[in-house]
Amino acid sequence: MKKSILISLVAVLLPVALFAQESPALPFIRTDRSAVTSAMGGAEALSPLYNPAAVPFRGSDVAFSFQSWAPGGAKSTNMNLTGGFRIGKRLAVNFIGAYQNGKEYPLYDNTGIGKSTFAPSDLLAGAGVGFAFTDFLSIGVNVKFAQSTVAQGSSYNAVAGDAFLLFKMKGFSATAGVASLGTPVKSGERKFGLPASAKVGLGYDLAFGTGALCFAADADVFFTGGVGAALGAQYGWNDMVFARAGFHLGTGNAPLPTYASVGLGVKFVGIHLDVSYLLGNAVLGNTLCAGIGYAF
Repeated sequence: MKKSILISLVAVLLPVALFAQESPALPFIRTDRSAVTSAMGGAEALSPLYNPAAVPFRGSDVAFSFQSWAPGGAKSTNMNLTGGFRIGKRLAVNFIGAYQNGKEYPLYDNTGIGKSTFAPSDLLAGAGVGFAFTDFLSIGVNVKFAQSTVAQGSSYNAVAGDAFLLFKMKGFSATAGVASLGTPVKSGERKFGLPASAKVGLGYDLAFGTGALCFAADADVFFTGGVGAALGAQYGWNDMVFARAGFHLGTGNAPLPTYASVGLGVKFVGIHLDVSYLLGNAVLGNTLCAGIGYAF
């Protein structure tokens, strides 16, 4: 069964990989909206907030986060609501909703007189389902709707999906699949592909005494050109206080550039507060994400 699923994924990937090497449309759909994973360099492949195949192996969690995104570039303020819920032992669902408001710019009439301002905005909404075949193998799919309003009366939208297999045994985890595969965006006579990619991720959890270490790494090969990779680590004390750090590499037309990250978190009676800070990049440097959530 595993072989047939992998063959199906390859059959989907081959024609998509032929898409022209061009800048992707709607790159905001690949923004890391979690204060936890963004502190770990964006190593998100094993996060149940993004990978529905991971939810059956994790507890349920819902979180709200606020981001001051890319203050050195096209600055935006992002509000994000994410969650994952287990339904019994094998089945799970997740969801994501995000709204981001860009920097205002002036509007002028035909005489060149400024009459008002306009702020571009982006909307993302999606849901997914995950199912564990066994205690160590699961599959999951997401479907997302994305819309970008770039000017008054002018917007672009697309539907995208993710599909992942996940293997987990003891402290080791591995996942592979496709992310943000969907309909191209048409602008005039041209079509632009979404920031879709073939994605793999690895993770390892190690507990000792009152402490625990979590390592995560993932890589994306984007069909519109470019490669992204992330490496992150988390140290947790008594499952209450957490320190995180990571590094993200972005090349070519990858939707996110290269940057480093740090973050902290605390958890008590299921409530968790997390913060991440990006640095080392002129555009994404000083990006701040703060979140509050409840794990149960």
